[in-house]
Amino acid sequence: MRRTLLLFALLAAACGAGWRWSHPSDLRIGIDPRSREVALLFPAETKGLRTGEAVARALAEFTAAERRPALRERISRELARGEERFAIGFLPDRDAEIRGGSLEPSDGGRLIPGLARVQLRGVPHGYLLVHAAPAQGLLEAAGRRRWLGRALVEAGAQAETATIAVGESDDGAFLVATVAFAYRTGDEAEAALKRLTDRQGDFEALGFAARPGTDRITRQTKLLVIRLDIETDLVLQALGRR
Repeated sequence: MRRTLLLFALLAAACGAGWRWSHPSDLRIGIDPRSREVALLFPAETKGLRTGEAVARALAEFTAAERRPALRERISRELARGEERFAIGFLPDRDAEIRGGSLEPSDGGRLIPGLARVQLRGVPHGYLLVHAAPAQGLLEAAGRRRWLGRALVEAGAQAETATIAVGESDDGAFLVATVAFAYRTGDEAEAALKRLTDRQGDFEALGFAARPGTDRITRQTKLLVIRLDIETDLVLQALGRR
């Protein structure tokens, strides 16, 4: 994708401050707890959106190359079924696990942090949530497919977890996503933000503008949240080549 797109690092009222004062409950779903990445998809929210199916099918990038075509077809079928939501769990060297319905675990299950659910509500027409613990697998896929610039991948390298929430603007012109990196300490989160702001204006690597006050909220929450607004036509063009 073009590196001249503007990426906005946001940890102000709508995202960071709202998270600080919120205490949402965690969500435990019936997916193998060994899954490194877990995706939650909301088919009803994709209706009428330009990016929904293409982005959902791109989740197959978390699996081995030989497994991707079959998984893309499974995802399309699940979207067509129109259930309220379904989950996908990704384990190394195995087929992805897909589960719909209530998603209540019969035993154990995989935990989705409550703040991730708030993150999803923070994007317009949010239809996809991906949580990765550890963050490494998500960063590898994002870097390999150039979904994130190299500066963002480097900033997330020290993070314990990564969460992506995806939606679409009201007029369908932009895919809207937030990427949240969670660190062990506020110092680590603030240092990651500083590395990004030091490269402000480097559109090849980053191309974002940080808002005043984000360093304080980053330290308090131990989270670094980056918002991306990407032209829908460019998203579809890029994903169409996969």
